[in-house]
Amino acid sequence: MAGTFFIMVACFTWALDTLIRYPLLGAGYSTLQIVLIEHLTLVLVTAPLLWRYRDTFRHLSKASYGCLFFIGGIGSAVGTLAFTQAFAYLNPTVVILLQKLQPIVAILLAYVFLKERIQVNFLQWAAVILGGSFVMMWPDLLKLKAAQWHYSSDSVSILKGYGYTLVAVIAWGAATVCGKYLSHQGVAANAIMSGRFLAGLMVLLPLALIDAESLRPMLTKDLGLAIVMALLSGLIGMWFYYRGLRTVPAQMATLAELSFPVFAGAINWLFLDMGLTSYQIVGGLMLILGNIGLRLKELRHSALASQV
Repeated sequence: MAGTFFIMVACFTWALDTLIRYPLLGAGYSTLQIVLIEHLTLVLVTAPLLWRYRDTFRHLSKASYGCLFFIGGIGSAVGTLAFTQAFAYLNPTVVILLQKLQPIVAILLAYVFLKERIQVNFLQWAAVILGGSFVMMWPDLLKLKAAQWHYSSDSVSILKGYGYTLVAVIAWGAATVCGKYLSHQGVAANAIMSGRFLAGLMVLLPLALIDAESLRPMLTKDLGLAIVMALLSGLIGMWFYYRGLRTVPAQMATLAELSFPVFAGAINWLFLDMGLTSYQIVGGLMLILGNIGLRLKELRHSALASQV
């Protein structure tokens, strides 16, 4: 159970970071600037880990290097930027709805590249978890019928919106599989985490040079909040995430990540005085109990296999 619990703790820290991230975006700072500061902070903080695991990095295979770069450069940097940019073109409900494709991407990639078998019991619990995810956003889906899906009727803008969303979905789904691949290769969780941050920064720095106009001086208070956010959801969150990923299959990890909106709703209720709807409560329970049931089933199956 520890692996699933650790990933849920990571999701809790990611939900907490919305209390800082959205006010910073509302203050006029660009997504690129915020994500850049996050990665710069995290690389500086984890520099001792990069030095400690220098021999590990030196002896990685080409496939492992590719996975490490994908996790940081594509999953962490490009995926986050693409997902945020999609909101400029599409209704947020549409973006979040399409993001539900991420577990399907991760499960299929894990089946192809990691040879993780898709069993009937897994599909049953996955249906419960995905069902809970849709139940949580059901009122928003009903409103979507009469809402404007696209902010522009221009076909190019519409394609950009869907394109950015799908880039994020594929990037995040594949990053989960890449992280599990590195765990299979015996790469330490701290090495994956610190390498991820460095790879992300290597991608973000050229983007910042190209789009320097989007960067502006930050107030000391805002800079401090950005650093706190990086340490909370980046350092602490990713530490728990890779500890959890080490002991659970990628297909289970991606479903556990769906607990993020449960914690986001709870945080909005506790800190922003936003009431929880019956749909959020029922859907959230389905998500949490589904993940627990799935993990218990996996542990029971592993125990029987070891006895045989």
